[in-house]
Amino acid sequence: MSETRVGNHTFVYNGERYFRDKSEDILMCSYGEKEDPLGTKASLNVTNHVDRGILKGKVRYVTTADIDWTRQAKTDVETGAALKYFTVSASGTASFSYEKAKSVRLKLAKFVIDEGPLKTMLNNEAGGALRFLAQEGADGRIVSTIWVVLEGTIAESFAAAGTTTGALEAEVLPGMKLKLTAKHAGSSAGNSTIVLEEGTTFAYLMHRVAKWNKDKTHIEELDIDAKGLN
Repeated sequence: MSETRVGNHTFVYNGERYFRDKSEDILMCSYGEKEDPLGTKASLNVTNHVDRGILKGKVRYVTTADIDWTRQAKTDVETGAALKYFTVSASGTASFSYEKAKSVRLKLAKFVIDEGPLKTMLNNEAGGALRFLAQEGADGRIVSTIWVVLEGTIAESFAAAGTTTGALEAEVLPGMKLKLTAKHAGSSAGNSTIVLEEGTTFAYLMHRVAKWNKDKTHIEELDIDAKGLN
């Protein structure tokens, strides 16, 4: 069975590792300078976020992770950051804690912008992020994957909607918030909505520019950045 584990600095799912440090600052397509000290404490110092309107139609639900929270250590699960999880109540979110994760049996859901659409977006729409990455150089990163915490009913709704990009309806809200609604038919699971905002990211993964054109105005290749997760 592949490893799934929550650590203080990393989240491991099916043997793949994701960053957790400074996750409270992270949104989908946050960009900035990667801080990479020795050990597994790498993180992103956020400079800015790609405009939410540009992300509409590009974010895709991938999978849901069932976590046996009783097998995780409280000191690993709770990093000290003020994180939130998505609820089915009218308020939409509640404060995340180790005890709450165990009692409610919270799940983790993975959302991505695939590498191809990410590169196209940076080259053609997200000029501010493109210029930053060109100027920052080797330490420039952009967030391409996030994990969020949610109640099981919401997780079931997103799973029922499917993994294609079109399965999500996106709406931009004030304050750099992106509202995602799982849209599906012919399923007992009803539509569910979450609002991605600061404090809702549990773990994340970043991309770096692997190859520029000659004058660094166009990205030719992107790479997933896993350095600092081992």
